[in-house]
Amino acid sequence: MSDIKIIVDSGSDIPKEIADRYDIGIISFLSLFGEEQFVHMVDITNQEFFEKLESFDGFPTTSQTSYGDMYDYFSEQCKAHESVIYFSLSSAASGQYQTANLVKNEILEENPDADFHIVDSYKFSLYIAQTAVHAARMARDGKSVDEIISECEKYIKTWRCYLLVDTLKYLEKGGRLSKTAAFVGTMLDIKPVLTIENGLVESMDKLRGKKKLLDKLIEKIGDDSDMDRDNPKFLVVQSDDDKGREICAKLREEYGDDCIEMYGEFGPLIGTHVGKGAIAVIPRIKVS
Repeated sequence: MSDIKIIVDSGSDIPKEIADRYDIGIISFLSLFGEEQFVHMVDITNQEFFEKLESFDGFPTTSQTSYGDMYDYFSEQCKAHESVIYFSLSSAASGQYQTANLVKNEILEENPDADFHIVDSYKFSLYIAQTAVHAARMARDGKSVDEIISECEKYIKTWRCYLLVDTLKYLEKGGRLSKTAAFVGTMLDIKPVLTIENGLVESMDKLRGKKKLLDKLIEKIGDDSDMDRDNPKFLVVQSDDDKGREICAKLREEYGDDCIEMYGEFGPLIGTHVGKGAIAVIPRIKVS
């Protein structure tokens, strides 16, 4: 077993029990509600965040981990382990990756023997969490740092996100959707199906109406010719547990009892933009 510490940030939405099971470290983003500041997973729970989001008269912002906190944490981990691999949130959506590299340079100046690697995931949420678990398993199997990074850069591309939101207002407030598109979508009961491409959230398709949306989403996923039908696996992340458990039951009925690879909850970073009631299904796909 290699002494390799795997680290993610709170934008991975990794469930705590899974992080604990695989000894995966987590550094946290911040949420700002006006003058109030909260460290994700420390000062505020996901439930508290969504309650505050719905009652807040305004739009909260998020902030990356402070340079000082990032330096202290990574420096400590580099001293405690032979190697450290940090899978960061997409650099296209946050400055976290760039700041981490500045921290890395300072650490290496002080400790040239530190074996510290930063991997830009170009993704969000359970994409990163599942890849971190894959990396931790490889480390337990004695794989080298180079083998882990090379394999994980391929592995993270073997998943494809299908995201539905309950309301378009948070995407509009966060600048991810124009006011006109949000208004038209709301009036016509059009729900955009979103995905992750080129490190950003992008529109993939649309669903109409409010009835049987989860069935329509599963049908759309089933039409994806890239889906791995030989060994169907899904990551499910939500900000509505009832909806999440309902779609998990439907997926298990369709694809087997062991098809859910990971189940989680949107945290404040992603929750700021998707709001309460969002659901994402991320199936495993075949990549040529």
